[in-house]
Amino acid sequence: MMRPSQSLRSLIRPLTRPVTSALRRACLGSALGLAAALVVLAAPVPAAAQNMFAPALNVNDRVITNFDITQRMRLLEVLNVGAEDMREEAIQRLTEEAVQAFHARRAGVRIAPDELAEGVAEFAARANMEAEEFIAELSRAGVDETAFRDFIEVGLMWRQMVRARFVPRVSITEAEIDRALSVSAIRGTQRVLMSEIFLPSDPEFAEAVGEIIPQILAITTFEDFADAARQVSIAGSREQGGRLEWLDINALPPEVRAQVRDARPGAIIGPIEVPGAFGIFQLRATDSRRDIPPDQVRVDYKTLLLPGGRSEANAARLAEIRARVDRCTDLNAFARDLSAEALVRSEELVRSLPQETALELSRLDEKEISANMVRGGNLVVLMLCSRTLEYDEPPTRNQVRNQLRDQRLNQLADNWLAELVAEAEIRRR
Repeated sequence: MMRPSQSLRSLIRPLTRPVTSALRRACLGSALGLAAALVVLAAPVPAAAQNMFAPALNVNDRVITNFDITQRMRLLEVLNVGAEDMREEAIQRLTEEAVQAFHARRAGVRIAPDELAEGVAEFAARANMEAEEFIAELSRAGVDETAFRDFIEVGLMWRQMVRARFVPRVSITEAEIDRALSVSAIRGTQRVLMSEIFLPSDPEFAEAVGEIIPQILAITTFEDFADAARQVSIAGSREQGGRLEWLDINALPPEVRAQVRDARPGAIIGPIEVPGAFGIFQLRATDSRRDIPPDQVRVDYKTLLLPGGRSEANAARLAEIRARVDRCTDLNAFARDLSAEALVRSEELVRSLPQETALELSRLDEKEISANMVRGGNLVVLMLCSRTLEYDEPPTRNQVRNQLRDQRLNQLADNWLAELVAEAEIRRR
């Protein structure tokens, strides 16, 4: 059977030659820009050729001018928003806001003058300034007050839209709050190494692309994926075999991020349709770390001592424990025939534990069991019930509930916005 990367060679001639010049302009940049559905809008125009107030693009019923883009770039610089291509970033945000405003107006959402003033004051307070002081600083940086107020107004409109649509659907359970308070819920930073292949979605290439996509999805090695990227991808990364640098997983578009979180290295993700192309990705590696202060970690665990050490009887009993015990309270049933001291529940800071116990517990997730130690002729069965942080000022359950709700709302809002942008009528001038 022919390898996928080999059989792709027969399709590269009709696919890439007519595409290279036409589609590369529409698919500038990496997968992330394309997946955000905005790179097609971002190709810079030489400064001499620009008319400041000339339309740059249309988004539904909104005209975005070069002046709008310049203003947003200045605002992003004031807010210390880092971006490789500030113009592209400005276009992306303006496009999203145009879509938000379009649907808010259709839903009858309006912002009253006092609401707008409150929104401006709230934003300025983040910089520890009064509203007038903040607007004056923006003016000195070349940001027009009207452009700033428009930015705030759209944000308030979108907030109302999100709350009306999703708040009734979001319910945070007590179990979710418990998990959030656990150390295991601390996500920290997560990075991914990915490779990409982009294929044109133009109708004239539909037949060839339709043959190529199943072959790419059948690829099982990093080498074959890189080979395929070099042959048929229209993204700028094709020369590197589609390989991208380490990326923060939160920087990925929602539709990609959702699939990457649960994927294993080697997994193929896609195809995901974006303007002018289909994106297919391969996960090469992941990296995550949590900054947990060890002096503040508290563990709740049970210790069960089984007489006889590593005997066959204890091996059989341990297998039964692993099969039947799902919660810490389930362990009680295996201590009925033992002395009262055989089963102990403890709650301590990790720094106070004996080194060998701390090491064993560090390897466990909640509700997992360890049986690697023997003490005084007894097999030591450890079960981790929970691992939490001891805060100087612990958050209340209501604060955690609000934080979880806001996280859920933000995720739902991001997914909804991505759908609306994908459906929007976007036209480059």
